[in-house]
Order: sequence, then structure tokens, then C-alpha cells
Amino acid sequence: PKDVFDAYNTRDPEALRTLYAPTARTHRPGWPDGGVDELVASAGMDMVAFPDLHMASVFSATEGGATMSEVHITGINSGEIVLSDFGRGATGATVETFPATGRSIEITGVIVHETDGDGLIVAERQYWNMLEMLAHLGMFVPMPEG
Repeated sequence: PKDVFDAYNTRDPEALRTLYAPTARTHRPGWPDGGVDELVASAGMDMVAFPDLHMASVFSATEGGATMSEVHITGINSGEIVLSDFGRGATGATVETFPATGRSIEITGVIVHETDGDGLIVAERQYWNMLEMLAHLGMFVPMPEG
């Protein structure tokens, strides 16, 4: 999993491809489940939207062939954001992309990687609060409590 974070932090989405089995399945909040091609494409979009994107593992635990990592994610949105169906619904936007906001994000999530006997990732599940990220960007305003 450290190699995954290194690929994000060096802005190299194609380096991700080498870490995954060709049949790997991936899940990201707000996006349809997919495979390696979808993961590489979405990582590329993240790197455009957040050219200084940084992912740091805060804590990791491994059991069998699975590693769970608590991840701290930061970045400044200085590039165009591609919105998923969820993102368009949450923001009320009717367009596929949103211009850079210039605002920063600082969120915590969990990423679970399952690996095969060769150490290639065969499944990845990401868990983080997409509404929190949209709120950091000023694209979603939560309802007041009470």
C-alpha cells in the first residue's frame, strides 16, 4: 500500500497500474465500482484537480492478504474537478466539470487493499466522506443542526 501512496504523491497514475492485478476490482465513494482502468483514470482526474494532492498513511493493519490504512488526504483545488453523478446531485450542478475553487481539503479516510500471492492488489475499497470534501471546497453547504 505504501507504493500506492507514493504513486499518488508523485503524481504518477500509470505507476498505479503496475501495482494492481489486471482483474482487480475497485470501489471509490461517489463513483461506480470499476477496475484498474477506472482507478487510473480517476487518479489522473484527482491529480488534475489537486496538483499538490498528498496522501499519508496514519495507521495500517494487516491480516492475511488484506491491509487497512487510515489515510490523511490534503490538497489545494487548483484544477478542474470532474463531478460524478453523486457530486452533481450533492452540489446541484448540471455540468460534468466544475472550475477550480482555490480551496483546500483535509480529510481522513480508510483504504483497504487485498493482495494476491504475488503482492499485486486484487481489490481496493476506499471509504471517505465525499460530502465533507465538497464542503471543504465550498461546493456543498451542510444543513444547520437543530
